This record gives sequence, C-alpha cells and structure tokens, in this order.
Amino acid sequence: MSDVIRVIFFQDGDAWLAQGLEHDICVQADTLDELYGRFEVAVRLESEPSGNLDHIGEAPKHFFDLWEKRSGSFTPRNAKSESFEFAMAA
Repeated sequence: MSDVIRVIFFQDGDAWLAQGLEHDICVQADTLDELYGRFEVAVRLESEPSGNLDHIGEAPKHFFDLWEKRSGSFTPRNAKSESFEFAMAA
C-alpha cells in the first residue's frame, strides 16, 4: 500500500464523492463529514485480510487531472489518519 493515498473530493448533483488516486477506491455520501468516514472504512475493509491495497490499481487518469486542478488541500474535522492527503476539486 502507498504510504499516503491522495483523495479528491467532488460533488455530483446532491452527492459528494471521494476518489482515491493511488488505489481506485470511491465512496459517496450526503455530507463531507460522512464522506471522510466512509472512505476510511472502505480503505480498511479493502485492505483485509492482507493488510494492504496492492490488489487495487490506480484510479483512471481523469481523477489525476482533477487533482492537478484542485482548489486546495484540507483536513476533514474528524480525520483520524495521516495516511490520506485530501483535496477539493476545483
């Protein structure tokens, strides 16, 4: 598993989505606070039982492009892990 997973947050209609870049993991929620929690749980579940995410490849290039155009990095209020770097899509 990568030391740090970059995660881009973006809105699609009324829903918020979080897309991992180094590993193609995506979650959806109604609020940004819920979104972070869901992403953290998804990563934890996907890493069982091996303890890593090596079996999950990178996200499609489109999401890396969103990262390059991001409006800025941030840390969610309820962040408990330093394993992620978050940014909001512009």
